[in-house]
Amino acid sequence: MAEIKASKTRDGLLLAGALPADIAASSSLEIFPLKDGIYLLTIKGAIAGKPAQSQGAGAGGAAAGSQFSEKEKELVRKLLSIRFEKRSLSEVAKTFSRGEKDELDLLVKKRIVDILHSQKYPEGVYNVPDATFNAVREPSSQSPAPSAPSSPISVSSVAHLESFGWMVLENETDARGFGNAFSEKIKSGEVRGTRAFDMKYYFVRRAYYEEWEKKVLLALSKSEKTTEEIAEEAGMPPDGCRAVLLHLCEEGEAMEKHRGKFTKA
Repeated sequence: MAEIKASKTRDGLLLAGALPADIAASSSLEIFPLKDGIYLLTIKGAIAGKPAQSQGAGAGGAAAGSQFSEKEKELVRKLLSIRFEKRSLSEVAKTFSRGEKDELDLLVKKRIVDILHSQKYPEGVYNVPDATFNAVREPSSQSPAPSAPSSPISVSSVAHLESFGWMVLENETDARGFGNAFSEKIKSGEVRGTRAFDMKYYFVRRAYYEEWEKKVLLALSKSEKTTEEIAEEAGMPPDGCRAVLLHLCEEGEAMEKHRGKFTKA
């Protein structure tokens, strides 16, 4: 039997290898070929722009299928206008009216909006999933259509940022263009970007950063390491690891002690 390797993404599992016929024939899953031997497997409708076809879909299907009313879209946009770190349950309750808060509670029950809990946010903080963000985005902020499913997703594309949580832009012009097109996303803290010494710009989604920051810091606490060494130990792509590392350095959590060697601050 051919070996299949799987790694978790925000929208499903990334499979590498020969895909079994019974999985490929499933009516409840969607499979997107990225390049030869590599596929993205998700629940049907989990990728924005790919609405669920099966009837009787649950709340998660409704969120992923982007079938929101204008009232729900406006409510999510208002939530996105609040910086992520200020989006705790108590702070949002002060900003929203009673009616809006009731509507927001319904969105949470429908899994259109998430509540994240962590050591940093013990009370809980509202998070807008990728599928929801794509559905409520203003027409002027629409990203270019992604490459055909059979082509690998470029690390310098918005599609890569939305699918995998990070992207790398080659120059200031591209970075400025992205910032202008997705200004609300930047202002709310959902996406963060920083320039590295190689003059490239590394962007990460808030959820991706929070998912990997502890693993990266754990690797750094043992000894000085290069980006590649940290990525291998944490089990993440090198450029995705570098994106997290740069933002950890920006926050004072890590530092580049020697050229190419990082350590915990």
